Amino acid sequence: MSDSYSQERFTCEYNKVCGSIFREERKSRGMSLEKIAAGLLSKTALGNMESGKTGWRKVTGDTLFQRLGILPDYFEMVASSDELERWRMREDISLLISDQDRKAQDRIREYRERYSDREPIEEQFLQKAELLLLLKEQVEKAGSEACLQRERIETMAEAAIARTVPDRRGGKWIELPLAPSELEAFLLLGAVRMICDRREEAWQIQQAVWDYPRRHGWRERIIVQIMPQAALLGMELALQEKDSSKAFRMGREAVEMLRRNSCHCYLLPLLERMSGISEVELWERDRAYRNEIIVFRDGFKHIYAQEGYPGYRIWQGVYVENTREAGIVLKMLRKFAGKSCAKAVYDGEEMVITERQLEKIERGEHMPSHENYQRLIRQYGKSGGWMMPMLETDSVEVLEQWQEICSLIGFCEWDRAKERIEQLRQKVVMSYPRVRQAFLLFDALILQEYKREWEKSLDMLQKALYITMPDIEGDKKWWVFQREEIIIASNIASTYRILGKMEEARRWYQAIRFSLQQQKGKSGLEQRGYAILMESVDNYLGQEERYEEAIEANKEAVSNYLKQPEIDTLDRAYYRIAWNTCKLSSKQKMQHELYRKQWMDAFQASETVADLFYDEYIMEFLQKRRKDYLM
Repeated sequence: MSDSYSQERFTCEYNKVCGSIFREERKSRGMSLEKIAAGLLSKTALGNMESGKTGWRKVTGDTLFQRLGILPDYFEMVASSDELERWRMREDISLLISDQDRKAQDRIREYRERYSDREPIEEQFLQKAELLLLLKEQVEKAGSEACLQRERIETMAEAAIARTVPDRRGGKWIELPLAPSELEAFLLLGAVRMICDRREEAWQIQQAVWDYPRRHGWRERIIVQIMPQAALLGMELALQEKDSSKAFRMGREAVEMLRRNSCHCYLLPLLERMSGISEVELWERDRAYRNEIIVFRDGFKHIYAQEGYPGYRIWQGVYVENTREAGIVLKMLRKFAGKSCAKAVYDGEEMVITERQLEKIERGEHMPSHENYQRLIRQYGKSGGWMMPMLETDSVEVLEQWQEICSLIGFCEWDRAKERIEQLRQKVVMSYPRVRQAFLLFDALILQEYKREWEKSLDMLQKALYITMPDIEGDKKWWVFQREEIIIASNIASTYRILGKMEEARRWYQAIRFSLQQQKGKSGLEQRGYAILMESVDNYLGQEERYEEAIEANKEAVSNYLKQPEIDTLDRAYYRIAWNTCKLSSKQKMQHELYRKQWMDAFQASETVADLFYDEYIMEFLQKRRKDYLM
């Protein structure tokens, strides 16, 4: 760790930066504590979160940031075992609701029985899920029968809204700060109005939600969390009025936003609805686009079916790819340091908690206080509280620019990335550890891309990693690799592979994969940075001619990617499956025809995903290799 700043003072300030970011964003929008907190928590509770006195709970914290139009994926979070168990159950409901009604109902019932102390957003989610199941039932009924339960479904829709929006009189709700998940509740009310043939009221709600994000100055990365749902309702209303062109244009706008953001939330329902519109009902300029849509629809129907994934799932609006379980973090760091529980409970000479308390925390049976968690991790060279920005900054703009750079590098747009890196360099404090780490990583990757100076790049990568990770001998598998550390360590392993140092590469890959397996915890999802690791692991296994292992690893990666809203690396995973299967065929010639079908299928899936999400680098790459796989 650098000594260019006071560690104690910096840690104190850094632990408060999340609240500081929120407070500045809130004030810039002229919102009081009462207004932004309404329906979620008390003014006092939010004030304590802003000041850093208390930590940010996952569900409420995510919703508060989304009310400001900010996606929480700029932050890494720590949550309790209980919070992640609840997320897992809500995720199960989200996956079941499309075609397993009874199981979904059972899971909802189980959730209510298990967790009586539900946060408002949790209860709203359950109410929306119950309403969706009833709406499905009503839609399937014919004629006037569809409104037999009109009073019941209207009451349910109103109740779901009121859970976090207690006062929406006079249509003034459009002026309130609301998260995408809350706007979904209004769309459900709109769907109820539509089903009951009150189309004018349904249109009013749909248009209000459609306009809401831009009215409130939201960034596109969060607008995409609500636009597809709004588009689907608008399309149904327009089609009822025989206005196919309007319906198609609305769907097109939503699909294009999904494409720009590599997001597949509600993608298949949109593609299906647009494909169902006859081309004779469309303007000339829309007909060619409809043909593209049909290709994408067929491609994604195949992908989802092949993976056993429900393309018509719902999304709960709370994501955990950047969230770790507190007990697992403490347990892993303790093992990394080679400490017993008896020694790990001390902050210097002072005991923080008892040994028995630490054991219960590590098992997920208890959550440490905000202060105690910080004191416990400090002994391992870590800093941070419940919710921390990816970089030491109090600027959302800086975090956005950093995220853009990462995306540009991911899409191999190196010239634009270099330009943005230099712009960002002027806006950050380079003495801060994670800032220095990020720029060392950028510089190392640029050095590899343009000069192929592998030894020099390796040295830079190692220096970057050891800014935040203790440089100790021995097994690194118990280190809690965070997003940037995963990317750096994966590139270290990859560079060792390129240099022919396969044993060093193997040790690094094994350590990172083990660490990430431990970190999955209750959620069952891989952490951010996993995609970079899997690309590196594939290259290593391919060089070792361990093709079957590589295929299985990439199939596991595909399954994990589909569970997340952003799937920008899915095309790469499918190509890796195609490449390894083709190589395996050359070793097992008796299975050639079987393998040929498999690699063709994977290659076509890669093309579909790359084309949909405008991944020009991969599209060009695939075009050059098309004859090798499809001819």
